[in-house]
Amino acid sequence: MLKKKVVVKYQNGEIIKGWVEDFRPDRDTFILFPLIEYSEEERLEIKFDSLKSVFFVKDFIGDKNYKKVRTFDVYLTITPSQRKLIVNFIDGEHLYGTSHGYG
Repeated sequence: MLKKKVVVKYQNGEIIKGWVEDFRPDRDTFILFPLIEYSEEERLEIKFDSLKSVFFVKDFIGDKNYKKVRTFDVYLTITPSQRKLIVNFIDGEHLYGTSHGYG
């Protein structure tokens, strides 16, 4: 199965980068293979209720010139199954994005 790159952020601010194979948001946990060279047996079971967010990323390098999105592009074209959304976290952070058919 193809592993997907993710960055997980815990509620306490800790961040771990790694790969997931079978990510399902309808479960209580998922398995993360950390970025650091670990053997196949050394993987982490991550509990959703301990996390603030999970980001699926293209690479682990990041972009120091990235400007955080704080609004929606008025020209954003979305499909009928997509919905614009704003996630308001308890700590005051806001995350803007779209949902792909997830209700």
